[in-house]
Amino acid sequence: MRLVFAPGEHEEYSLVRDRLLTAVLARSRRRGEQVDPALVAAALDYKHGVDRRLGHWTRAHVADALAVWFPRTVAVADSDWAEIPAALHALIGTLAERDHLDSRSASPEELHAQVDDSAPALFDALADERNYDLGKFWNMQMMRHGVDKSDVLAVQRFLDQAKRGELGIDRGVLDAIVEEQARRAEADRETAADLGPVLLPSAAQLVIAAERSIALERLRAFTYWVRGGRPLTREGRLWLSDALALADALGVDRFYRDAARTSDDLPEVSLLLDWARQARLVRTIKRRLVPVKSAGKLLHRPIELWRRAFEALGRLGDHFGGSDVYGSPSLFSMALGTAFPMLWLGLYSAAGDPVPVELFHRQVREAVNEQFGCVVDDLAGDVEQRLWRRDVSALLDALELLGAVELEESTDHAHLAELAGRDDPDPTVVSLTPIGLWACHQILTEQGVHAPLVGELAHEDIEYVCVKLAATRTEVAHAELAAWVTARDPGTAARELSRLLRRTNEPAHRKLAVYALARTGDTGRSTRESRNSHGRVGVFSRASRGSATSRGTILPAP
Repeated sequence: MRLVFAPGEHEEYSLVRDRLLTAVLARSRRRGEQVDPALVAAALDYKHGVDRRLGHWTRAHVADALAVWFPRTVAVADSDWAEIPAALHALIGTLAERDHLDSRSASPEELHAQVDDSAPALFDALADERNYDLGKFWNMQMMRHGVDKSDVLAVQRFLDQAKRGELGIDRGVLDAIVEEQARRAEADRETAADLGPVLLPSAAQLVIAAERSIALERLRAFTYWVRGGRPLTREGRLWLSDALALADALGVDRFYRDAARTSDDLPEVSLLLDWARQARLVRTIKRRLVPVKSAGKLLHRPIELWRRAFEALGRLGDHFGGSDVYGSPSLFSMALGTAFPMLWLGLYSAAGDPVPVELFHRQVREAVNEQFGCVVDDLAGDVEQRLWRRDVSALLDALELLGAVELEESTDHAHLAELAGRDDPDPTVVSLTPIGLWACHQILTEQGVHAPLVGELAHEDIEYVCVKLAATRTEVAHAELAAWVTARDPGTAARELSRLLRRTNEPAHRKLAVYALARTGDTGRSTRESRNSHGRVGVFSRASRGSATSRGTILPAP
């Protein structure tokens, strides 16, 4: 039986909750004790909501559940308050008897003692209605007024009476609850993403990747080409003769040179100009383009130059694909500069697996729909949608040119069409390269977001580690498990792994545990356990449902 869950595994959690609830009730009957199953289920819901680790209980968890969570969310008649600590005692006792408390939990004796210590705080909090959330407040009001909540008409009559002020409900308390709930909702929106560990490239690998970047080579050559300065048109663009000479020197825009009438007709040259400006490699002084003196040394520091070029892409806005020429706003009223962080955060969260670009389009749609409170993209015509998709494709091409991403194609048309909500989805799937992963990790860290590295889970409980690693790439999972085994003596590691293998039937978790068990040197036990293990680790993208089999092609999962 599983005790740790990944985000979104609600059905899996529901099944385990029912099994644990049955075990608690059976234990209580054997002991001749009475326990309210709804309160036991509520305690499990609390733990799932906090960290999705049902077997991980500390004294702080018990105190928070009793003094804050139960008073805020669980409606209990005033005469039944004492049943809440009894439910916690029963749950802790069952987890302890079944050896379900993990290696980082407090002892059962400490947890039981904390239940008793926190009972007075529980009763004080229950007595103050300002500690309730909005749902519990109205549930308690209906309970006290004898309203049958299954009777829709009775509930409506109650609400009408409350609205007319006929029930003596304290408006000051209600206003305080509404204000606190709004504050909590805002805090929930600002909660950082739950990111898994990553394996970053070495400094030598970063240098090699940066030196191989085609975009970096072109930006460096463009900056050298500017040298003492180049004249610009009144619109701030290169003169056509200069632009054509640059295109010829760099070997770009071959298909556009003959028909070009202005430098804007040379998309690769135009991109280089805007990119170099945003990267602060060149600037404009009195209608002349000149190099930025302070950037001279940067041209010989490949990693720093690469990082600056990566960040500059997010400031290019709608210059990709010529949106400024056509005069069309970005679809969904979201500029590419605003959407850029959504793109790389989504790719980073995928742990290196390919992600359909249609998933990015969908995330943007949902973000803007939430902002405007309506389905905004339904109002956009097909022309506007195609312009947005063209600009996103240009952004992805630039990222590939820089070496930050790899672009491939998926043949899983049905899945892509479902994501896109249209019959002609973009087949492109995107994944971060090692240097792209490094850049995203650097940005997240600078923003104060915890972006764990391999080794940070070494002192965690093994089931939690397996859940965090189940969707990661194989090399990341193996490196993290090796660190986990190294952090404890082989005998302790083998016992914890064997304990998990006896309890869980999750194939991916079992395979990870067997791999780790082999690292402890207990080869006989790991061989026996491997016969019962099935599944794969880090193979399929959670978003794309595909696996890369060759450069440029993603085949659907079997």
